[in-house]
Amino acid sequence: MGAIKTRLFTPGPVEIPPRILRALSQVPPHHRTDQFRDVMRRVSGELAWLHGTAGEVFLLAASGTGAMEAAVVNLMAPGERALVVDGGKFGQRWGAILAAFGIAREVLAVEWGRAVDPAEVEHRLASDPSLTTLFVTHSETSTGVLHDVRALAGITKRLGRRIVVDGVTSVGVHPLPQDEWGLDVVVCGSQKGLMLPPGIATVSLAPWAAAAIEGERLPRFYFDLRRARKSAPLGETAWTAPVSLVLALEESLAMIREEGLDAVHARHAKVAHAVRAGALASGYALFAQVPSHAVTALTPPAGVEAPAVVKRLRDVHGMVVAGGQDQLKGRILRVGHMGHYDRADAMAVVAALEECALALGGRGPGSPGFAGASAGAVGAARAAWDAA
Repeated sequence: MGAIKTRLFTPGPVEIPPRILRALSQVPPHHRTDQFRDVMRRVSGELAWLHGTAGEVFLLAASGTGAMEAAVVNLMAPGERALVVDGGKFGQRWGAILAAFGIAREVLAVEWGRAVDPAEVEHRLASDPSLTTLFVTHSETSTGVLHDVRALAGITKRLGRRIVVDGVTSVGVHPLPQDEWGLDVVVCGSQKGLMLPPGIATVSLAPWAAAAIEGERLPRFYFDLRRARKSAPLGETAWTAPVSLVLALEESLAMIREEGLDAVHARHAKVAHAVRAGALASGYALFAQVPSHAVTALTPPAGVEAPAVVKRLRDVHGMVVAGGQDQLKGRILRVGHMGHYDRADAMAVVAALEECALALGGRGPGSPGFAGASAGAVGAARAAWDAA
């Protein structure tokens, strides 16, 4: 028997479509040529369209964490204080970056698996005028939770504060129209909804936030967005661009444009609803109170351990998913479905999840003795796809 074909269903990196792989294989031009400058100008315009902003979108050679650090050092001035929503591993990362640069912060701790209550955010900000900036994650990859950043932006606007959003696993997955929702800054990374390998990070500033990066701020050099601002009109980046990734990004944005952004969001919703419905029919339970369409966090059926499901999916089905992080290690598995996944992908992973539940002795729907188990899981997924 030959080797099993490996398929990624992780919360990033994601499967790379053939069109983008072909774009990656091009001989890259030098980054200081008119040819590449033209590409950068087109990509910058399309990124602004994707983010839903008339403002600037800066492209950095970094991971999403680099974009987060860039947002912190370019927005926060010495002596300022921030409010951080900590509802998972990546909410905690905002706090860790602020701590590394000596920024005082209040932490609004949210039980992992639950979405933040906007009323609590409003209470914290209204009670402390020194909290100038709210840092929050839209789609919390570690828990599969989607936070209501639109409601939070309404609060920050009323109170005259800034909101900075980690959109790494929501840009290109969920609607996140920056200007319409009033989001000052949104950061993103390439290996999620953009369907690329890791290596590109973006920071978008709403038009009204343009001046926020000027003046005395935290120490900054490589991530100094003022340098990026000077280079952008020239079709250049301040430092060496990740040229091959930018060529691939142009193809990725073309694919999103061709499908239509609304259709891309709708497809992600269909995949997510199908995976959840099929998993529930096999005895799994949803971990997230408000699930993201980027990743489904599942607790396994009674009698089954999450690491065993992760291992069997990989060894038997060739499907790579992620386990839990930190306090959730060994408790959940996370099935990623952001990017170019479709109906067939959803049905395949649902069938594999069910097989794992059966093989590992799960007790509940989908376990031995449950009438119509196989038809139940895939049938539930099909019905959810059609209804979404």
